[in-house]
Amino acid sequence: MATLPCQPSRWIVSLTVVSSFAAVGLAARAADTVAKTVADWHDPEPPSPASATIVRTAGEQPKASSTKASPAPTGGFRQWLTERVAALPKPTGWAAESEPEAVAPATLQATPSASAAVTVNAPVAATPDEMPTLAIDPASFRGILPGRSTRKELEASWGPPAADVPADQAPTEQATGAASWKIEPFDRVEVTFTGDTVATIKVKLAKPMAVADLARQLEIGDIRTVAVQDEEGNEIGHVYPERGVILSLEPSTGQATAILIEPLDPDAFVLRAEGEIDSCSAYALADLQHAVQIDPQHLRAHRLLLSMATDQGRWTQALRLAETAASLEPESARVKLKLAAVLVAVDRPAEARHLLEATLAGGELTAVLSAQAFRLLGRTALAGKAPDHRAAVEHFGEAIKRGAPLLAKRGAPIQAPAREILLDAHLGTALAIAKGNWQQKSRVIPKWIVRAEVLVKDFEGDEVERQLLELQLCRGTLEVAAGSTEAIEPLPWVKRMLELRDRMGENVTDPWRRREIDWAVGQGLRAALAAAEIRGDPADMLDNATLTAAYLERGGEQRELTAAERKDLGDLMFRIGILHSLQRGDHATAVTWFDRAVPLWEGNDRFTRDGEVGRLGESYVSMAISYWQVNRREDALELSRRGVELMVAAVDAGQLEERALAVAYGNLSTMHAEQGDEEQSRNYAEMAGRAEATGSTLR
Repeated sequence: MATLPCQPSRWIVSLTVVSSFAAVGLAARAADTVAKTVADWHDPEPPSPASATIVRTAGEQPKASSTKASPAPTGGFRQWLTERVAALPKPTGWAAESEPEAVAPATLQATPSASAAVTVNAPVAATPDEMPTLAIDPASFRGILPGRSTRKELEASWGPPAADVPADQAPTEQATGAASWKIEPFDRVEVTFTGDTVATIKVKLAKPMAVADLARQLEIGDIRTVAVQDEEGNEIGHVYPERGVILSLEPSTGQATAILIEPLDPDAFVLRAEGEIDSCSAYALADLQHAVQIDPQHLRAHRLLLSMATDQGRWTQALRLAETAASLEPESARVKLKLAAVLVAVDRPAEARHLLEATLAGGELTAVLSAQAFRLLGRTALAGKAPDHRAAVEHFGEAIKRGAPLLAKRGAPIQAPAREILLDAHLGTALAIAKGNWQQKSRVIPKWIVRAEVLVKDFEGDEVERQLLELQLCRGTLEVAAGSTEAIEPLPWVKRMLELRDRMGENVTDPWRRREIDWAVGQGLRAALAAAEIRGDPADMLDNATLTAAYLERGGEQRELTAAERKDLGDLMFRIGILHSLQRGDHATAVTWFDRAVPLWEGNDRFTRDGEVGRLGESYVSMAISYWQVNRREDALELSRRGVELMVAAVDAGQLEERALAVAYGNLSTMHAEQGDEEQSRNYAEMAGRAEATGSTLR
């Protein structure tokens, strides 16, 4: 992991042209700022039958995240929850007078063939950087495994039932029959069947028992679990997804009254992931991936995986997940908007615009969805090689018109996405004005920034969410500052963003979330570099560029950088190396930066699309000088040759003056002479002379 250098006491930066053949542009990309993914999935999901909320069991982490309403699950877990809410037991007044009866040891057994190699038993606060592996061990009861064992096997092991229930009186819709057994030391054991297969096993305890004690005796106490609450906030169950176990609780006492064993249910994994997605990304991702493994058509799991992939910049996976979600819900406007957002991020704005226009024309959309669609249209108008700034302002204005009334609605599920859409629309409008051909920019742009700031100031929710909005504000404002010298001055916003990042470090413990924050900060600092460049301010440029690179490198550790992101990050690395070589004569340090820039540029077609192949070639030629000075001569020769090839291609395409090749050929002539290859040296010297003689005429 890259170590961040100490941030300078002040940030006043500029990027100057450091040589005639190595100028680098760091203009901020308009499509970089997008609303968080929560804004892309609306309307809100319907609550489960109990308005079940997700909480973590006591002691698993020092700080629990905010609770979230979960969608209605669809498997055995849903059936348990529906039954549990429909017939909540009345308080019995029972109080333990002595230690509750113990459950017989080894009541639950793991199925050996299903066991994974590594058990995830660390507390949530100790989130790993790498992906955890789930220990999937479906539980059985006295040799009977739900989903696999047959009724014949059950009765051969347990004997005939004490009572049988006809199929038409089965306790669940899916069940075709049920029966109960009297097995000591339990009150009774109820089994449901689907056809001839055991579906669920419900073990009713003789007396209520403390959850921790029961979990310990069942040897499931080290499994991460979630507690399900009823509408009044009372816990009615604890779910252990890897084992297919639910402990049913007495709401009035919090004591366990029954054990439900079922086949592994994807809803249980999704439920746990929802509770951890903001604070424990690695575990949430592992849960969601296993839910999809159980049920490849699980829409909610696909949606959450898609949101995580876009947050973390894993674009290939995000695009695949978006396309899968579209196939699962072909008529869903939410899915189409999410796919459009991914297309904008991967620099396919024309496809995104076509999809958005078709979605808006295809039928009635809710206010949030229509506001989101117009916000994304605004971003597509700013993207690409020929941005349409007037269209962007119109689209953002429509998004604001449709989204503003939603702030008066009650409830975070409506207000949260609306606020993020409005914030991005205000920042997008300011950016379109800054980059477009408009009058009175210095008067108009600050008004849009002030309005965006009010949206953040008026937010009354969770502090972490407020800080994320403020980070979006800082980054977006710096991108506006990079768009025009008549826009906002960057220095106060850089200071505010860095101070905010320090405060956020105290509240965000998840390593993956920290990386997302660092990436956003790095993008904001990169925009500040561009803003200082257009203002001609060279102060502290090397230190500030180095700080920017540190944030981007750390933030990008688990991202799949797009071609544009690789190009821009390589530009930054190259610029830092040039500053070390030209300003300080430190070629050894320069090549360490060039070593990081070259892999980001190699095979990157963004230079071709942007018409900057010639600049890429010039940069290679420039880097070769430092490699030669530190005696990495083969690298220097290879970079020089590669640079010349690219420059010749640019000359042939009319994008570069042929005279520019004189320096590159001259460098190669000198290198071959020092290597003792006089013939090659003379050849390149002659080529340099011919290029110099062409003057400034373009071929």
